[in-house]
Amino acid sequence: MKRLNEVLEGKEENYILPFFWQHGESEEILKDYMQKIYEADIKAVCVEARPHPDYLGPKWWQDMDLIVSEAKKFGMKVWILDDSHFPTGYAAGKIKEEFPQYKKWYLNVKHNDYVGPFGGAKILTKWFDSYRGRKNPENICLGIVAGKINLESGDIDNTTLIDITQNEINGVLHWDIPEGDWRIFYLVKTRDGGEEATKDYLNPLVKEATKVLIDTVYEAHYERYKSEFGKTIAGFFSDEPRFGNAKGFYHSIGRSDMVLPWSDEVINLLDKELSEKALVQLPLLFHKSNGYENKIRYSYMNIVSGLYGQNFTTQLGDWCRNKDVEYIGHIIEDNNAHSRLGYGPGHFFKALEGQDMSGIDVVLSQIVPGMDKENFSSATIGGWDGEFFHYGLAKLGASLGHLDKKKQGRTMCEVFGAYGWAEGMKLMKWITDHMLVRGVNYFVPHAFSPKEFPDWDCPPHFYAGGKDHEVRTGVQFETWFKIIYH
Repeated sequence: MKRLNEVLEGKEENYILPFFWQHGESEEILKDYMQKIYEADIKAVCVEARPHPDYLGPKWWQDMDLIVSEAKKFGMKVWILDDSHFPTGYAAGKIKEEFPQYKKWYLNVKHNDYVGPFGGAKILTKWFDSYRGRKNPENICLGIVAGKINLESGDIDNTTLIDITQNEINGVLHWDIPEGDWRIFYLVKTRDGGEEATKDYLNPLVKEATKVLIDTVYEAHYERYKSEFGKTIAGFFSDEPRFGNAKGFYHSIGRSDMVLPWSDEVINLLDKELSEKALVQLPLLFHKSNGYENKIRYSYMNIVSGLYGQNFTTQLGDWCRNKDVEYIGHIIEDNNAHSRLGYGPGHFFKALEGQDMSGIDVVLSQIVPGMDKENFSSATIGGWDGEFFHYGLAKLGASLGHLDKKKQGRTMCEVFGAYGWAEGMKLMKWITDHMLVRGVNYFVPHAFSPKEFPDWDCPPHFYAGGKDHEVRTGVQFETWFKIIYH
């Protein structure tokens, strides 16, 4: 009854911060949208930078000045997407243009097989030469390791692994091959082989790389609006940052042929965690060893997911809290990608540990009434894991919201996006109810696009320049949303 009275008296808190897409529209249009958003009793916007043609340029600041001014007039809050487009990590092109040393590194391995005994063998290091830099000068060979192999099962005998890096001289490996079947591994630190779309993104394992994002985006907004930080400016939103060592949802270590996220710190931490020289164990990140490989794979995943949380998310969150604002957002959880590499960061809880709210994402028809099956075809070629989206995702987010004290029980969901114009109020209400009963209590609807209706970029959009009645979404939705939630 208390919450209901608060709603009726107009005293309720705000739990909605819809995306407000920016394309460089006129002052008149932006003012109209801010007015309509306010009239819908929405007390915040999350400024979506992706479509803007002049991010961090004069037109961007002109548009942001207007939005901040209008928000201040209406007593609203402004959240800011923290990069020129998603996924977060491009640093508005600064990594590519000015700090290429902070682009992502990967670990790769190539191998050849030999049979012994063969005393005084001289092996042309084909893979070693090409990955040492003759094809790409940035490639760095970390070492050459040999191990005995069972060619029938493919298992490496971990007790035989030996570092033979020092045996290579001018492209020739000099080695007395022992009796049996042996595999020689060439371990390479490379920038090749990862997800093409994020090849020029920062390495989230390296704190100096994240600092470029802070200096480029966060500091720029702070310098312009520092007097409004903690007042009108509520904070920053990261959208789908990832390792990006492969494209897709299903890239589990040892099960996918892929390069692996890497930084120089990883090998040092592996040495400490394994209490031995980790270099000779690295081939087991890619090859099996009668179960022994699980030890190093577990250690590796524990280290890289921890570095991601420490050097990326927590660094961003600490900067925000030091400036009296908050840091929120979400990773890609789709089909359990949050616990994997590729589209994921390896560990949901570590990846969001620096944020002030827990966060999840529901888009592209991932939750549809009745479609709670393990694999159903919808907006993706590979299909969705309906069981995870219906019964796991919201509780995953809400659990972190309660377990981490800094999140104060708050769990945010980016919601309704890219379901298409057919998504109406009935489905939106169903999705909202689904989230509410599972503990989600803040919502970032894919919402207001001031582009001329219809904007086919991830619809539906609310208001739509006054044409929302044509798709039965918009300001009408916010009326019942507020009542249903409170």
